Amino acid sequence: MSAQSVWWQRRGDPPTQPEGPDSPGPDEVFDAVVVGAGVTGLATALELVRAGRSVLVVEARHPGAVTSGRTTGKVSALQGTTLSELRRKHGDSARVPAYVDSSLAALDWVAAFCEEHRVATSRRDALTYAASRDEVPTVREEHEAALSLGLPVRYETAPDLPVPAHAATVLPDQLQLDPVELVLAMLEQVRSGGGRLLTGRRVQRLRQRGEVVHVLGEDGLDVRGRHVVLATGAPVVDRRMHFARLTAQRSYLMAFSHPDPPEVMALSAGSPGRSWRGGELDGRRLLLVGGEGHETGRGPRESSRVDRLREWSQEHFPDAVELGAWSAQDYMSLDGLPLVGGLGGPSSSVSVATGYRKWGLTSGIAAGIALAGAQTGSPAPWADELYTRLPRLRDLPAFLGVQAGVTLGEVGALASGVRRPPSRAAVEAGGCAALPVCTHLGGTLRWNDHEQTYDCPLHGSRFSADGEVLEGPATRSLARVPALPRLPGTGGRSST
Repeated sequence: MSAQSVWWQRRGDPPTQPEGPDSPGPDEVFDAVVVGAGVTGLATALELVRAGRSVLVVEARHPGAVTSGRTTGKVSALQGTTLSELRRKHGDSARVPAYVDSSLAALDWVAAFCEEHRVATSRRDALTYAASRDEVPTVREEHEAALSLGLPVRYETAPDLPVPAHAATVLPDQLQLDPVELVLAMLEQVRSGGGRLLTGRRVQRLRQRGEVVHVLGEDGLDVRGRHVVLATGAPVVDRRMHFARLTAQRSYLMAFSHPDPPEVMALSAGSPGRSWRGGELDGRRLLLVGGEGHETGRGPRESSRVDRLREWSQEHFPDAVELGAWSAQDYMSLDGLPLVGGLGGPSSSVSVATGYRKWGLTSGIAAGIALAGAQTGSPAPWADELYTRLPRLRDLPAFLGVQAGVTLGEVGALASGVRRPPSRAAVEAGGCAALPVCTHLGGTLRWNDHEQTYDCPLHGSRFSADGEVLEGPATRSLARVPALPRLPGTGGRSST
């Protein structure tokens, strides 16, 4: 089965265009350079071009290549157990109501955009449900948190679902869609508004000269902007050590054709989590199932996680016919809220956006609205309370926990081993294989047997079998070493 998301299966990945009509002139300076063409970057760019700003979007691969094109396509203000978790972390702080306000603003933005530009959407109930009786108190807590924050949820003690469910909190009238259709429509509107796009150009560093920031990267990339937005998941330029304030997490998704898919968007409250929804794609009824989340590069083999997800789907949806299985990566911050705002240090004209805890189609849109508003003098009413905050003393335990996890991840990677044959492409390229040492901070990489990638257990950088950067804070390809001679008993393969 394909490891490509079902959204890209129907289209095929678009080609990259390192050069073309959008390439800037040698002395051209943009009002904003946006790095990353997912929903955050494109929402920022679109809001800026609507305000009359000149914008260049720079993307290392192609628009929607990473997380935005690999989600389940849910846009919702009810996000599993997020609200109760934030209440426990932040108490009565105004940050939690601001988070809800940002989610509702993003939902309204997406609904209005899709209606105007004919992007297909469906309105659905969003549910957080208890898959076992032990999870009922968790669901009740989420329900009460949502009610107290003004969301019109209802509580069901016996929800009618196709899976075991002992209680549910339900928020009506949320959105589901094809995320790639959204990305491509947003890109079209950015370009029709005068924005420009460079693809296949990876940014590696920034250099500020007065009021102009030089965005530098592979193949001599040097573009200039008065402001730069890093909308790349983990910031690829990181003077405030955001990578140490984030945990990279992967989760797995499967698509099935199904004769009668559910008409709700559901997420279980416990562990292991299960996220599922129905839908329609190209006239075919569709079931999407996600879950088995874990910290990138750590724990059991990735293929075993997909197998568990497949077994669960077959048990509860026996008529489902598998179409594909893939995974996506997102980031958790220390305090559970998105990290959005200035990079700090000498680059005061650089902003970052990350930490969406797997709800990027909602929080990523909100981040784009806020970042553009900050530049145009039209700030979102919830942005200052939600995003403008310094690390606090109570963040210290979470910070130490992240660093302990990083250490354990490195130990686990060393213990599990990373030796594997060089890829066929590596051999064809000259008998060399990638050296499995992360180019970010030297972490020992683990082989991901589901996606055929090298994954870093420290900060979530990922590389192809041939060593090319796929995502994460790393910006440079893996070093390459000559393949060792074939060894007896290895099936004609060699090891690195």
